[in-house]
Amino acid sequence: MIPVTSIYGTNRRYCSVKTFMLVLTLIVGNYFWAQIGMGQWRLHVASGKAVDVVVAENTIFTAYTNGLHVLNRDTEEEELLTEVNGLSDIEISCLYYDSVEACVLVGYTNGNIDKITASSIYNIPAIKLASIPNSKKINRFKRQGPYVYVATDFCIAKLDLNKDEIKDTYYPTNGNQPILDLSFATDTIFALTADRLKYGLIENPALPDVSQWQTDFRVPIQTENYYSEIELFDNKQFILLKDDTYGSDSVFYLFNNSFTLLTNVPFSLEINSINILDDTTFAVNMEGAIYIYNSNLSGPISYNSNNFNIWISPIRTIRTNEGVWSADQINGLYLYPSGIGYKTFPIVGPYNNNFYAMDWQNNTLAVASGRLLGKLPSFSTNGVHVFKEEAWSFKNVSNVPQWQNDNIWDFIDISVNPNNPEQYAVASYSEKPLTIFTGDSVTVFDDSNSTLAFTGIENGWSLASGVRYDAQNNLWVLNGYTERPLNVLRPDGSWFNFDCGSSARNIYTTKMIVDFNDNIWFASEEHGLFGYNHKNTIDDESDDEYIHVYTGVNSGNLPSPNVTAIAADFDGEIWVGTDAGFAILYNAANTFAGNAGDFDVQRVKVTFEGNVEYVLGNTHITDIEVDGGNRKWVATANAGILLLSADGSEILEQFTTENSPLVSNNIFDLKLDQNSGELYIITDNGLVSYRSDASYEDPTYETFNVFPNPVRPNYSGPVTIQGIRYNSDVKITDAAGNLVYRTTSNGGTVVWNCQALNGQRVATGVYYIWTATNVGKDQKVGKVLIIN
Repeated sequence: MIPVTSIYGTNRRYCSVKTFMLVLTLIVGNYFWAQIGMGQWRLHVASGKAVDVVVAENTIFTAYTNGLHVLNRDTEEEELLTEVNGLSDIEISCLYYDSVEACVLVGYTNGNIDKITASSIYNIPAIKLASIPNSKKINRFKRQGPYVYVATDFCIAKLDLNKDEIKDTYYPTNGNQPILDLSFATDTIFALTADRLKYGLIENPALPDVSQWQTDFRVPIQTENYYSEIELFDNKQFILLKDDTYGSDSVFYLFNNSFTLLTNVPFSLEINSINILDDTTFAVNMEGAIYIYNSNLSGPISYNSNNFNIWISPIRTIRTNEGVWSADQINGLYLYPSGIGYKTFPIVGPYNNNFYAMDWQNNTLAVASGRLLGKLPSFSTNGVHVFKEEAWSFKNVSNVPQWQNDNIWDFIDISVNPNNPEQYAVASYSEKPLTIFTGDSVTVFDDSNSTLAFTGIENGWSLASGVRYDAQNNLWVLNGYTERPLNVLRPDGSWFNFDCGSSARNIYTTKMIVDFNDNIWFASEEHGLFGYNHKNTIDDESDDEYIHVYTGVNSGNLPSPNVTAIAADFDGEIWVGTDAGFAILYNAANTFAGNAGDFDVQRVKVTFEGNVEYVLGNTHITDIEVDGGNRKWVATANAGILLLSADGSEILEQFTTENSPLVSNNIFDLKLDQNSGELYIITDNGLVSYRSDASYEDPTYETFNVFPNPVRPNYSGPVTIQGIRYNSDVKITDAAGNLVYRTTSNGGTVVWNCQALNGQRVATGVYYIWTATNVGKDQKVGKVLIIN
């Protein structure tokens, strides 16, 4: 076993303040519950499931999977810390408040640790960086004497918080079993594993040796059930025993040589955890209730769902002079002032952290939250997240009556109607392939009320792999593994489906788009790309045309038959991503009537160090989005996100976990808010977004906006100009008419760094903004005040 001793912390952030809330306010700024500025990031923290809670002075810290909510009860201020704006990592596993060093410790599933004090957030990465193949998850912190001991999935680490270093490491299970929890009694350290309790002498210098750890046989060794937590209360060791049979969990206590059940019979509900509230009380956190015991262990005080008329699922409990607080696995942070009342403290974020595909139209982002296992359903009943006006809503099988009695699961694509953002369609791989939400109305479609069919492979399900509304309110639905995969629902309620050629029959389909000429393009795994031109006569199939773009010269020349991304740009080109790079179908609208070879795609080549290479090579592309400047945002399976120039010949930017707040390099889906330029990014570690410097044009200038305005002395970011014509020339002059800056817009957006053409920051004053198309006359559209 490789020790992690004497690896020091890094990444210290200093702030000259006195309280927890002030340091966090300085770190976070105006991030919480507000749109982000140009070039900034935000992580969308799942708001439903809290994982831990601690109190420091009068500040409540609540951990969610990928964020830390901070609530100051003195000032009523609240902030949200994430990896984007202060924390060093994601996937929080536990919290601990250490009163000796006056700090909050944040443990992560990958072994990382953050230490939050009144003046800094300090990262202690020793365990994370340890060269071991096993899980390094931080399970619990416990202080004993001068050290905080850290229970992890492979060892116990002895942490010196004064020096922020690991002083020693112990291996009670030789690294083969996780240490789930720790407890101390006099001169002994207890380490709880899933099947037994181990112990050793705290002052034993040989404690890193596995042979120095003994099994405490007063606690029965488990062969079927498992232990999960241990707490020392009133000189008794309380241990939570989990049973796979519902309602059979139990809490025992070890006192002298006796191992005694806390109650006469096992609890009738699942027990989530146990924890000490203070010197005189002890909490059992259950599904539906919190039981609080005093030292006599009889007649516990109950906080339960029956009294609150809500279902609660507390995972950790603390107490302040206001009452009992709980981190709840369903609805976040609760305060119970008494046994009959409660208060919630919701954060803005999607309900959970499950995301798969998304769509944006008219200031509405909708996210489908299913999942596939290869080409098979995962049977996830997680539903749909909708983000509008900085507020999230969530629909799933439990709160949509039309879904409750049907075999419906794995919502894998979604489309918002561009003419009615209150309407969106959700596709699934189940017995019920399509659902349309229109305000409060919900309609479910299957083979009985649509042209959608069950799969030809006869698995009893229907694969709707893609949905898209077009500009005429037609809803296109891609129905894989069928004879006629392309279907459409007209606004009048009529359905049609189409023959797309023999190569498209009974194949596994994936993504679909509608281009700017209303042509339909859809992708498949192993069978390439298909295009369909209905010539705006949907009810007359006789004049329709289709093409099949495959591999090989004169057959499409795709770099791979596995098409994983499709995008249409402003030049009439179709960009095709595959698991082996991307290619472009030029002049796509004219390929339907073309001959063999006319629809061969082209790969973009560049010369690098004397060699001719394809841009991005054989990179596995997962999505392509076109921004307002016709640039291409490219998502990859393992290399993060790249921004390409309009023609694809130049890599303008690349974001990875190493050089940005991106939380994973494995990207599932991208979607642009074309009004603001905010790029939403689904990764395997959650949803993050980035405010880019491009947006769709506004030829009328009705949405013209300059922000921030005025620019104050402490602001160091850019001035953003949005709501102008596509590809406009933009000039900025001072009050005397002298030119200080000029550029061309990315779609409808320009950013200015408040510098003149000579690179120096401009002086305090009013500056005028002039825009014009490349062939038009200058037009003054706005002004901005710069204050230095």
